[in-house]
Amino acid sequence: VKDAKFSKKRLLSRSARYTGLLDKLDFVEGSSLPTAEQLDGVKSWIAVIDENHLEQMEEVATVAAQVGSSLENVALLLVGATELDAASSKAVLDKFPHAFNPETVETEEGEEPAEAEVPPTTFTMVAVGDLDEDTPEGRCFYQYEAFGSDDGVIPADSVFPREESYRLITELLQLACGRQQALSFAQVYNPNITEARLIKGLREAGYARPQEIDHMIRSGPQAYQEFVDEWKEKNPDAEKGYTSDAWWEQEIYQKSRQKSAERDAAKEQAVVDERTKEIEAIAQEWARREYFRQSMAGTVSENTTEEDFTKDVWDRAMFEADLKYRQMNGEEVLSADAELADFKARQERKKETMLKRAKEELAELLDEDPDTLIPPESDDDEKKE
Repeated sequence: VKDAKFSKKRLLSRSARYTGLLDKLDFVEGSSLPTAEQLDGVKSWIAVIDENHLEQMEEVATVAAQVGSSLENVALLLVGATELDAASSKAVLDKFPHAFNPETVETEEGEEPAEAEVPPTTFTMVAVGDLDEDTPEGRCFYQYEAFGSDDGVIPADSVFPREESYRLITELLQLACGRQQALSFAQVYNPNITEARLIKGLREAGYARPQEIDHMIRSGPQAYQEFVDEWKEKNPDAEKGYTSDAWWEQEIYQKSRQKSAERDAAKEQAVVDERTKEIEAIAQEWARREYFRQSMAGTVSENTTEEDFTKDVWDRAMFEADLKYRQMNGEEVLSADAELADFKARQERKKETMLKRAKEELAELLDEDPDTLIPPESDDDEKKE
């Protein structure tokens, strides 16, 4: 990195602390790309290039070739890559060992597509304009074109959110759809164009960020628009409020719809169950660490076991685990501090409600007014006196 202190500061986050990421990273200052010797034993390499884009792309290809097949994944994020000549960009891409943006082989209906051959080293490249430091991740819409094409030339005044660019390159690095892809991304400001409407629909439908990006790359706006056009062609009177055929009344459709609903419900339940398992595992780990921390601080009774402590703080553990899960998976977290304050307020109200209910039950047994009962803490104070 060019500035180790700045890079460490940028990685200081709740997720980085909890996952132990900072303990795994080594920061080395330098003005150039790493050498083949420095990448020895490295499986994945992410390079952020903010100047001399085409020259450094060639250098990346050369270094990757020197490292060999031990380097499995290479991801390039080109920052400020505006007005790059399409022909020159395409010429640089051709110097990489395998072709970028491979065409999808068409198959007959019902035929399974053949699995694409995975090269020893796969490359993923994302080009964006100047970085926007203010827009949070997941708050913008985007569109993309093939890098090295005329449509893929990014305009001079184009800006793109920094956090969103990091999300794109890291997700495409791990997704199969990102292999051998070289794409130029631009921010979309019109919410009514196809890309914006599709992304908004995916997010409102509950798609996680990896699912959203995978769908946009695999199917994308073109398939979405083709589906819409096909539906309009089959239902020319849809804009008038009805369709030309009462297909929904047919028995075959009703059965198909019921089976589809059952499959969707089963899938949703599986996702919910898997999410719950992951959150509970994180909660167990949080409770274990909290027990150790409080034991060392002497704020836990010596007779309290870890199991008893976990039961006592389980609600808080689940809250912390849910918050961490959402942060790790790119889900929306507006303010961790605000959510914690709201959680504590709800716990306090719950405690007061349970105390009131206990007093009412005790008063009913003793046939007394609940308000005349002495609270347990007051009784303890009297004993102390």
